[in-house]
Amino acid sequence: MAKDIPLKFEILTNQEDDEYLITARREIEFFLQSLAKNGSLIALYPSGSDDFILTTLLKVGSTGLWVEQSNNPDKNKRLTEAKKLSFVSSLAQVKLQFISEKAAVATHDGYPALFLPFPKSIHRLQRREYFRLTTPIENPLRCMIPDAKKETFHEATIMDISGGGVGLASSEEDTLLAPGKTYTDCRISLPDIGELRCSIEVRNMVTIPTLNGKSIRRAGCAFKNLESSAMVLLQRYITAMQRANY
Repeated sequence: MAKDIPLKFEILTNQEDDEYLITARREIEFFLQSLAKNGSLIALYPSGSDDFILTTLLKVGSTGLWVEQSNNPDKNKRLTEAKKLSFVSSLAQVKLQFISEKAAVATHDGYPALFLPFPKSIHRLQRREYFRLTTPIENPLRCMIPDAKKETFHEATIMDISGGGVGLASSEEDTLLAPGKTYTDCRISLPDIGELRCSIEVRNMVTIPTLNGKSIRRAGCAFKNLESSAMVLLQRYITAMQRANY
């Protein structure tokens, strides 16, 4: 079972800020809508404070967000008096965070809420150590990798998968996958979910001996510019597998 991600706001280095920053409004809206749909817990901090409330995202609008108020009036007051707020949540074992401008008291469907302006940017902290799903041994996932002419597909077994990439296994004689090479228009069929299309870059390659005296080649691959629609399918699959194995 996946470990919980601590909902603590992280101070990022300049390199991390560039690597994890999302500024495209469509992308930001997609992740926020997913938080609302999943009922994900959100930690809301007055910036510079360790005090926070746990809340949920009620609605994502064109101008901003509505979140539940706390049952503690003093905490609500501190949030609305703060000039900035830190917003931290997680989606499919990936932390999401951003700094919000001043919150305002509001209502949603007649219930007390807080309104936050729509963020101009958001950090999606996709780190490998958060979660990597080991795929089923029986009926494993397969990654179909097209040849150079896009005419035929080479099949590789998926050993593990995450929002960042896949671990692929092939026979020792298989020389298709090469470190540093990128493969486009790859396809992964996710049972009961749909087909994920992606580009992968081989980051590393190791040879692993097996009990029968043979060896397999394991390739650690990163997704390249994975589209939002593909990320939705992947998140649904990971969530379904987590529930099934809980």
